[in-house]
Amino acid sequence: MFRTRSQLPTAFPAARPIYVKKYSLYDEETSQRDLLRIAHSASGHDTLWIKRDDIFRGTPSRRVIPPTTFELAPGPPRSNTKRSPPQLTEWNADIHTDDDPFNLDELEEFKSTDLSFLMLKRPHSEEPADTPPLKRRKLDVASLRDMIPQPHVMPSPMAPSTKTKSVPAYSKSKPIPIPPHTIPLPAPPPYSRRSWVIPVRGALPWRHATSAVLLLDSTDPPDPPDPKTHEEIAWTAPALREFWSFLLSVRDLHAVGLSFNVSSQDWSYSSSQPTYTEISGMGGQPQSVSSAAAPSVVSSARQGIGTMPLSFLDHIKVYHDAAHSMSIRTILDVWPFEPGGRKIRLLKGARLVLLDERSKGVLIS
Repeated sequence: MFRTRSQLPTAFPAARPIYVKKYSLYDEETSQRDLLRIAHSASGHDTLWIKRDDIFRGTPSRRVIPPTTFELAPGPPRSNTKRSPPQLTEWNADIHTDDDPFNLDELEEFKSTDLSFLMLKRPHSEEPADTPPLKRRKLDVASLRDMIPQPHVMPSPMAPSTKTKSVPAYSKSKPIPIPPHTIPLPAPPPYSRRSWVIPVRGALPWRHATSAVLLLDSTDPPDPPDPKTHEEIAWTAPALREFWSFLLSVRDLHAVGLSFNVSSQDWSYSSSQPTYTEISGMGGQPQSVSSAAAPSVVSSARQGIGTMPLSFLDHIKVYHDAAHSMSIRTILDVWPFEPGGRKIRLLKGARLVLLDERSKGVLIS
């Protein structure tokens, strides 16, 4: 139960009637006497109770009308009709379209939730693929100390050879000078020696030089460097042994010296990275070597193995007279490896580094 206030008619400006309406949260009946008693106790004992009809019938004096009046208002009317929500038809009962609370035309279109198609395998094309998927190559990271038979150092024969003069100079690529050298190179001093470096595993510490990896599976075919990028030679153990045998035959004919240099570091645990001096975009000499302690770097030069000092890499050196450097480069370029009747020129398109007598870079070709 609660009460609300409103103003009386203008004839009685001093009176402020309060209408008390019967709103109860309980089902039990409450008499008018109880309602008046509750309102009287809430407003005070000095309140005068009059009926509204008495106010409008006569003209009571102002002393009769107190400042605050109360009236017991009738409750809201009740409806005799009852409404109930539509009931669903029992299962398997006869269908009566007139009694159906739902209209089928108003229902949304049913969406299938069948997801079995997600479990179906895609049909494979019966036509063979144009290019088979590339097989991921596994690299050999073990020591190469026993890869080729001893000795690993073969000095140059004492007698000079005259056959090298008949070999044309290598001219398939423009040589890249290594500062402070420039092209064309001046004539070398008499009896000076130089050497070509052939990478076996790792990347040479000069920019633009070709790197190399050694494949673990000897059945995989070796790969020459890409003719566009000149990045990497993929050796196999049979190819490396045959190349060493080829160099031994070249030594007998052209008076060259050979050395197979095994890495002084464990490939699985360390690498170092030198800095470079760049002049006009050319690769400079390695100036310094940073401290070791880097992760494994055996994957490829593209993955960061290419900046280690020369002693950290597995490589082969071919020593020769400085005057015959480009002729020896031609001999290295034409060497073929023929596994199973195939002919693979592993050094075709490679960029090798030419060193002077102090193992300083002269040029890349």
